[in-house]
Amino acid sequence: MLWSKWKLLIFLGAAADPAAPFSAPATAQAPWQGLLDALLPSNGAASSQRSALKEQLAVACRENIGRNTPEIRSRIESIIDDLAPLNPTPATASSPLLKREWILEWTSEKEINFFLERGISNEIVQTLDGDTLENYIPFMKGGGFGVTGEISIDEKSEGLRTNFQFRKATLDLGRWGEYSFPPVGTGWFDTIYLDEGLRIDTNSRDDILICRAD
Repeated sequence: MLWSKWKLLIFLGAAADPAAPFSAPATAQAPWQGLLDALLPSNGAASSQRSALKEQLAVACRENIGRNTPEIRSRIESIIDDLAPLNPTPATASSPLLKREWILEWTSEKEINFFLERGISNEIVQTLDGDTLENYIPFMKGGGFGVTGEISIDEKSEGLRTNFQFRKATLDLGRWGEYSFPPVGTGWFDTIYLDEGLRIDTNSRDDILICRAD
């Protein structure tokens, strides 16, 4: 299972080609790439397997956004079990690829799924910038709910784990006003897969977060 394999968030480029989900914008192949692929066929095989698994995961996420049952989670975990060993990014917690805006594709977190299932929001955003984390849930009828906090790399986690501590929560009800709340928690997330278009986390609450780069 996923947890035993990766020892075990708060969570949250979109694919230009719907057939190639979680993909970064295409770039021209370097002249030497064909020779390298020929000399190292295993790299090409791994890349093909990675792409196929990412497509499977994207389909599973699209079909189940805002929903989580034991059957749905088991299916998604099975794909992640195969994809995580193909992670192309070492030391994900310190990678520059992590620090950007992310759009939630699927999560097992019931608090997040509440907003999606009830039609209160249709997009969840997480931004990692320097030592700051922001989760934002924009409401479809205006306003939104957000939490902000601090993040730090856990030096004892073999490069996968980011610790977080939330400092502030804000509820924006539009014309009814904006309300702030005290800190709402601490924890960690392990980024077990990361590339230019896809991020997969497990966290201290035994939840899964799957995001695409904005």
